[in-house]
Amino acid sequence: MQKNKFTTYLLYAIGEIVLVVVGILIAVSINDWNQGRKDAVLQEKILQSLRDDLRYNLIEIQRVMFEDSVQTVKNRLLLSLMFDPQSKYNDSLQTYFGEISRYDVFSPRRMAYEALKVKGLEIIESEPLRSEIIKLYDEKYPLNALMLDLRKDLHINSVNLYNKRFLTMEKVNNKIPIDFEQLKKDQEFINSLSYIAAEGSNFVRHLNSMRTQTKIVMDKISQELLRLSE
Repeated sequence: MQKNKFTTYLLYAIGEIVLVVVGILIAVSINDWNQGRKDAVLQEKILQSLRDDLRYNLIEIQRVMFEDSVQTVKNRLLLSLMFDPQSKYNDSLQTYFGEISRYDVFSPRRMAYEALKVKGLEIIESEPLRSEIIKLYDEKYPLNALMLDLRKDLHINSVNLYNKRFLTMEKVNNKIPIDFEQLKKDQEFINSLSYIAAEGSNFVRHLNSMRTQTKIVMDKISQELLRLSE
């Protein structure tokens, strides 16, 4: 009789323990599911923000590429005039001379990427996509800052040279050569102009490479968002 009571109590206790364990496992499973759902929603929001930032960056890169391409063409035109014995100065060249070392600035928008780093890069499930995003923001875009430093140095170094050879009009980007015929024989000026024109082409190639990589990552993010929505 006593043995039967003990057996019954033991079975009851084991049943209680099993129920508690099952309850804990269910609670943990629900918590994991809820956390997984929260992470999925967060990932989607961050990916959408990244895509928006990259779309802005793409537009800005294309704008700067266009401006730089136009400026490089103008500088090459001036260079051709320097080598043409028949060329004459006319007032339409004022802005050409005044903007020889002009450049536009592209500053990549990084807000979404910085938010991603704070939340944790592992929020992005796809490892290949995560790697592409990191490569763009931590390798490709920082090169842009180096290029801007180079362009700034080119501009600063050319100011003194140009101020000795040009009169600056009311608009600072309008300059008139003090002696156009003498300018055509000025090897220092011609060397400077040819170098800036060559570097202008290099800058455009750099921007095009950055544009291509930005577009690739943006498209991959769009594909990932489509996959997550299915």
